[in-house]
Amino acid sequence: MENNHPLWIEKMLELYQSGVAHAFIPHFNVNDYTTPEKPINSVAYLTKLLAKREIVAIYSRDRGIEFGSDEQRQLALNLLGLGQQSSNDPMLMALQSVGQTSPAELPTDPASALPLLDQLLRSPNKTAVIVDGAELIIPASDIATMPPADRTALATIRRWGRDSQVGENGIVFLVTNNLSAIHPELKAASSRFEALEVTLPDCESRARFISRWLSERGQEIDLGDLTVLSIANATAGLSLMHVEDILLRAFRSGKLTQDLIWSRKESIIRSEFGDVLEVIQPRMSFEDIGGLENIKEFFSRSVIRPIRDGRKSRVPMGVLMTGPAGTGKSIMAEAVATEAKVNAVKLRIGGQIASKWQGEGERNLEKALQAIAGLAPTIVFIDEIDQAMSRGNGASGSQQDQRIFQRLLEFMSDTSHRGEIVFLAATNRPDLMDAALKRPGRFDKKIPFLVPDEAERQSIVGVMSRKYLGEAVKASAGLLKAIEGWTGAEIEGAAVKANELMEDYGLSAADAMEKAVSKLSPSTADIEFMTMLSIQSCDDRDLLPAKYQKLLDNRTELESKIEAGQKKADSYRKSREL
Repeated sequence: MENNHPLWIEKMLELYQSGVAHAFIPHFNVNDYTTPEKPINSVAYLTKLLAKREIVAIYSRDRGIEFGSDEQRQLALNLLGLGQQSSNDPMLMALQSVGQTSPAELPTDPASALPLLDQLLRSPNKTAVIVDGAELIIPASDIATMPPADRTALATIRRWGRDSQVGENGIVFLVTNNLSAIHPELKAASSRFEALEVTLPDCESRARFISRWLSERGQEIDLGDLTVLSIANATAGLSLMHVEDILLRAFRSGKLTQDLIWSRKESIIRSEFGDVLEVIQPRMSFEDIGGLENIKEFFSRSVIRPIRDGRKSRVPMGVLMTGPAGTGKSIMAEAVATEAKVNAVKLRIGGQIASKWQGEGERNLEKALQAIAGLAPTIVFIDEIDQAMSRGNGASGSQQDQRIFQRLLEFMSDTSHRGEIVFLAATNRPDLMDAALKRPGRFDKKIPFLVPDEAERQSIVGVMSRKYLGEAVKASAGLLKAIEGWTGAEIEGAAVKANELMEDYGLSAADAMEKAVSKLSPSTADIEFMTMLSIQSCDDRDLLPAKYQKLLDNRTELESKIEAGQKKADSYRKSREL
């Protein structure tokens, strides 16, 4: 077999050859093609890699025990005393007791199969055991509630990692697509099992796969303006098998388009990760956002240009966008991804990740985080983060929330992600966020999105009228005064209303905007309260418009305004009687 192995195999060889470990857990993208040139999965790759061993036994719950070759099988049966069908052979009698009458029908049940594998690992022959679908044999569950057979299986496999006799001639692999799905005992350092993450393919690997695939069978596909590199970039976050799925669909239709890639990518990620991850398609750019020039400049200077130029140390780990609802936080996340020309996903943490089943929430999250790592460089957007991320209150029902919260904190503060994974989050209540979440190293920058001033209102009117009315309206002084205090979303609502008035009454764009504003009234509540909270959370005065910077110099006044706003907000929630 070639020496150009994937990274997880290289890591395994280093650990095994140095004597550090003989038991391994390959996990995550294990069912994908192992390399662009080898269209076989991880189990098949390991079987070929270990072919020089005397015995390679592959065990799965559905197929039982199989071997790398007929010669290996015969040697194993002889070692197990199953080479001859003697009627008084105790092992054969054991097989017959579980309904299997010949050596060709080795057991599938772990209670019967694991002792046979254990015997092979302890033989003087060089033996490899590959357990495929390990989560079905030793699943993550509470030991106190595990059936006796599952406890025995756990004890047997755990012993394989620790036993020097097994390590002398044997090597063990527990293959799973989700590390969190196998029993935590096997992930502990004391188990001596080493986890090997089989990552999603990087851009270079996808490009090699696409190039090989197209050279072999893609002559009939019209690529249009697409190139191998652009296809590889667009398929970030997908496995090689998923990339092949897209190419096969293009082969059938005769044409590969950007829309086909985006459509299938969105569908694949939805099917793989449910509602936890949502691909954000880059439709919005800075040109589609009126005002917020200081914020656009910040993102250009500190995120977009550094990512493009590879200056990772300049890129913040995360940016917390605060301010009243409707001030442009969500659309800014999409626009930043568009301008930086990187992937973008929305991470939903609440009910989509949580589960009533023990451990399921952590498994959902871990799978999503691995996908995010595979999408890098990427923008990860979390909306209403004050509601989405909670540490929990310590009660038994919130223990899962606490574990999920802690794992997210660890991932967000991993400095190896700097410049590759940027978290953008939006909230209008930063005061409700956990202090550990807001600290530098997770959200390095807290940037306020505030109610637009006169110049920004003029810009927003121009952008929204061009979008909905077909021409950019220059707002009159009266119109600008009428929409003072309105958020960007409310001005957009006026443009939508103006479109209706143009169609119904034949008004000009300018007259329609004037009339629309006169018919509407802003509905956003607690604007001043949320504005003061946003200013308070800002930790860099350069990120504040000049007229608000002086508020940071008088914290007493600022806190007084926040307290008054809080009392006003609370007054709407008091209990009342008829």
